[in-house]
Amino acid sequence: MITALLDLMGACYQAGNPNQMAIVARSILASVPEDIVALQFLGLALYQMGRLDAARLVFSRVCARPKKRRRIDRATTGEAAAATLYREASAPAAGLSEAWRHIAHAMRNLGFRSGAARAYRTSLAAKGLVLQAGTETIPVCGQTHPQAG
Repeated sequence: MITALLDLMGACYQAGNPNQMAIVARSILASVPEDIVALQFLGLALYQMGRLDAARLVFSRVCARPKKRRRIDRATTGEAAAATLYREASAPAAGLSEAWRHIAHAMRNLGFRSGAARAYRTSLAAKGLVLQAGTETIPVCGQTHPQAG
């Protein structure tokens, strides 16, 4: 079910249909509240529709999430579903690298720089590029680019 919803959300993005993308994202959020992928795609959809205040509110929910949780806190079905959705959405096979890049762009434009950097790193991962943790640069196609921080 998660894969089907992700595929549908990706198809809405590819078709340039932010209204439908928002509907799919909200249906995911109805099942998995505070899902990070659904929130980011909802924020992107709202941004693309010109609803900047609503997009800012959604992206603020993304950035307000705790970075790490204790192992016992992650034992819920919702958290497992959210982790699966994120893993699948950031995999190269999902074909969503451009969507993640657009999410990063929207977040940066709305003032969420750290969230934008994370979305950009997810974009690179979705392209199948490996990031070198702890370095100041990222090797991409034989060139070195500064890491967003």
